[in-house]
Amino acid sequence: MTKLMLKSKKDVEQIESLCGSLDFSKTWEVVVKEYDYGRSNAQNKRYWKLINELGSYLGYSPEDIHNMMKYKYLSYKEDLLGDEITVVPSTSDLTIKEFLEYQSTVEKFAIGLGFKLQGEY
Repeated sequence: MTKLMLKSKKDVEQIESLCGSLDFSKTWEVVVKEYDYGRSNAQNKRYWKLINELGSYLGYSPEDIHNMMKYKYLSYKEDLLGDEITVVPSTSDLTIKEFLEYQSTVEKFAIGLGFKLQGEY
């Protein structure tokens, strides 16, 4: 699978070249969608600093806190073959906006427990 970024009209030439070199004895699928940049490294670092410090404060591992927060704030119910299941999505699937909202909610939860954020984030 080849994935290309289309940022300018100049990039269209590369895409045209790739499409022109395809084996047309096969069927191809071409998908064009707006690129989602996802969260930044700085956002990710800040989140995990919070999760680590909160875990230390509460006496749990960072992984336990991360899983608890995902379950508490991101999980939803879904019907699967007539059974209700709980889906807990990955934080890496969140958009930038969704991740910021999630992180803010986790911070409010932590502060509500008396947790005080240490240092700069």
